[in-house]
Amino acid sequence: MATIDFRTAGLILERALVEANPANDDIGETIYSVLTGSHKTYRYILVNALLAKATNQAVNALSLQKGDGKQGKFDARSLCHKVLVPFERLKFQGSIGDSNEPFLNKPARFVTLSTDNAVRAGRDRETLESVIRVISSVTTSELAYKYLRSAMAVLKHNHENYLKKFSIGDALIDVSEFSQLVLDYIYKITNHTMDGEVCPLVVAELERLYLGKDYKVVPHKVNESGSSSKEVGDIDIFDSEGTLVNAIDVKDKNFSEQDVIHAISKFRQANLTSSFFIYGKNVNFDEDAVCQALKKIGREGHYCCLISILSYAKMRIADLKVVTVRDFVDGLLKFSKLINAKDDTINIIKTISSQIFN
Repeated sequence: MATIDFRTAGLILERALVEANPANDDIGETIYSVLTGSHKTYRYILVNALLAKATNQAVNALSLQKGDGKQGKFDARSLCHKVLVPFERLKFQGSIGDSNEPFLNKPARFVTLSTDNAVRAGRDRETLESVIRVISSVTTSELAYKYLRSAMAVLKHNHENYLKKFSIGDALIDVSEFSQLVLDYIYKITNHTMDGEVCPLVVAELERLYLGKDYKVVPHKVNESGSSSKEVGDIDIFDSEGTLVNAIDVKDKNFSEQDVIHAISKFRQANLTSSFFIYGKNVNFDEDAVCQALKKIGREGHYCCLISILSYAKMRIADLKVVTVRDFVDGLLKFSKLINAKDDTINIIKTISSQIFN
């Protein structure tokens, strides 16, 4: 098996960044097409392969897994997760895909890149064939480095667009200190679920504004709370010493008393004696059954406040006294970046802000 020295690979990435230069040929154009395309996993595969070949000419850059039986196979997954992912996070967040472990995704789980790999017809098939064509054309370390520099130029472009995605122009939003405008905004945006991403973002930002700088509010990616041993609710709140002091579950889909009981069981395991369970405008639930469950749990020592998103928002806004839509939307976009929210969610955040003033 061909080996890759990770330290050397890291230095080559750094140098390619400094010397970034787009290649004005067919291969360079294909690299641009892949790296600005929608399929994030193939972006990682392509850049990772160019880096591997630039680091060690002996590698078979089409290899994806150590189990590849061909000569020149290498540990592509480790190179990506230990070198490329940290590089993206530190230098160009969001430029490739903002993924922690991209080689766990299906396209990277074949032993080698091949047109025989299972892939959806259409754009994904075209992307796979483009990646194979580029990698197959890069036969030396010198060529690999040339096209790695070209890839770096594209990643710079991607990173700039990524940062713009999470910001909004000053001229596009009012800065009047009218709390009612924030409530108007929340009324509008919570009409949209966006696969459950909107309500947790709204709650996280209201908590951040309410609690201030002495606390850290951490929303988790929707449907992934609890995936880490450090995650308790959909939103976890820590004090200045890093101690968990509160956790919140937010549901913008139908739920049952069992869902509430399950959420509270996590809170109790984390030694919390109180919590919020906040539900969106678009949900249905058996109020009697849920309230009976909450009553029983409350008498056992854990108080959970069941509250609608609008009632919760009114309460927090009243506590804040003064808050601007500018600050509120900026906070939503920052949290959207943290949870890697979908583009549609980011677009609706911006769209509603402009609607408030038109």
